[in-house]
Amino acid sequence: MSSITFSKKDLVSLVDHHIALLERFGITDEAPFSIIYFSLEHKKEEESIVMFEKILRQTDALFQIKNNFIVMLPGTDWNGATELLSGIQDFLDQSAEDNIVTFPEDGKNAKVLLRKLQELVKNNCEDIIKIV
Repeated sequence: MSSITFSKKDLVSLVDHHIALLERFGITDEAPFSIIYFSLEHKKEEESIVMFEKILRQTDALFQIKNNFIVMLPGTDWNGATELLSGIQDFLDQSAEDNIVTFPEDGKNAKVLLRKLQELVKNNCEDIIKIV
């Protein structure tokens, strides 16, 4: 299985749509999801994108902003997201950074979640990227 890659312009809409589905079925507390961020830094972009598409689940959404990646992980709590992100950072020979936000703990809508993620990235990685 492989994840689906989306355009960065779809990020806010897709996160809000996922939240709306959870609310529609009344499962916001039972079905958390997480959003992670990582950067390729000095890796070959083309090869890494293909690799990430293969290791992520078909239900995961991959967004690319230059050589930075955001992944929405439906049905994944903070612990699961931490495990996945640690594995990715280890594979990329990067120090472990907690660039994770989780619904509903970190925000009840896409803009709040993504602003919090942007702050984490700025503080942890000193990367200045525009997420929202």
